[in-house]
Amino acid sequence: MSNNLTTLARKSIFLAALIQLVNAVDFMIIMPLGPDLARELAISPTYIGYLGGSYTLAAALSSLLAAKFIDNFDRKHVTIVALLGLTLSTLFCGYAWNMESLFIARLFAGLFAGPATSIALAIVTDQVPAAQRGRAMAIVMGAFSVAAIAGVPFGLKMALWFSWSAPFLVVSLCGVLTLLAVWVLLPNMIHHLEVKSLKPQACVSLLNLLRNPLVIYGFMTMGLAIFSTFLIVPNLASWLQYNLFVPRELMSEYYVVGGIASLVVLQFGGRLIDKLGVLKVTMVLSMMVLFLLWDGFLHSPWLPPLAIFTMFMAFTATRTIAAASVNTLIPQPRERAAFMSLQSVCQHTFSGLAAVMSSVILVDTCGHLENLTQLAGLSMALTVIQPLFLYLLLKKIRSPATLSVEIVS
Repeated sequence: MSNNLTTLARKSIFLAALIQLVNAVDFMIIMPLGPDLARELAISPTYIGYLGGSYTLAAALSSLLAAKFIDNFDRKHVTIVALLGLTLSTLFCGYAWNMESLFIARLFAGLFAGPATSIALAIVTDQVPAAQRGRAMAIVMGAFSVAAIAGVPFGLKMALWFSWSAPFLVVSLCGVLTLLAVWVLLPNMIHHLEVKSLKPQACVSLLNLLRNPLVIYGFMTMGLAIFSTFLIVPNLASWLQYNLFVPRELMSEYYVVGGIASLVVLQFGGRLIDKLGVLKVTMVLSMMVLFLLWDGFLHSPWLPPLAIFTMFMAFTATRTIAAASVNTLIPQPRERAAFMSLQSVCQHTFSGLAAVMSSVILVDTCGHLENLTQLAGLSMALTVIQPLFLYLLLKKIRSPATLSVEIVS
């Protein structure tokens, strides 16, 4: 990041990245553990989408419920409550004994994950100037790559060495450490409350936000990127093991390589977004994703499975960051947390519905996943449509008639 950022901005980025890291590992670990859960808890591998969907849809619900009120509190206090709930719920996941108990534990974890994500992004948006948010968001959202590099492979190894519940216990411990870091390093953040006190008549209206064309286009831009990605992501581990016969012991290495590639591409992509513009970067990424879907799922792959997995992780993550960086231009300061909550609703709803839809479409035939062609075809169609919404959003933002506090050329 640029040296002209304040100390508080740097702390905010660091802590937001930690929060996202805990959330990312918590969310991601269920997917590569799918075959382990199938063996240990007698869960069908096609049901992993339901477990992933329960987490994200619960996060969407909690984000929606919190959106109206989250800007009424100190950002630090909201962060502490959300992290505490997420940590305890994840701990309970480690003690599940069947599909139903794990499903309920994931629901509770998701309920706290939604506000945690929203408030982390709101804190960064508060502290980082608009012209530098592409790189800032790349750092924060790069936590998903770090999760893939370190968190998920370590969790898979622990599940292999001990039991499937070990990763959840470690994630809950990381949640405690992050909670302590927020308590010590983050000051009380009430500037948005001061803005409200100066303009008491300007209460945040969720309906007014949702009536704003900028908001609609922004949410559709991000939502389509996420939906097309999460039709595929929850089933990658099962696809690799059941269809391409990749050994279980290699899954950790796949996530390490995929995570490292994602982290590198994210940082490079964040700089390109700030330099070349988000639309050009998104168009290139979309073409790469289309090729990977075609090669990986519509015929016998030309590329090695590791290459498909790695590039898909890297390019889809960067495409989501591109959409997130544009969306930071939409809300005014006093409504940022509310906007981020609604965006979290969008994000988790689209990913949850995509995960559930993947479970509906896929069929387990004697340990082999069927209907992958239909799943990939739908993902490709949405990948083609997504840049159109981004173009319309940018056109609205640049329009002189558009009322927005933070517009960058």
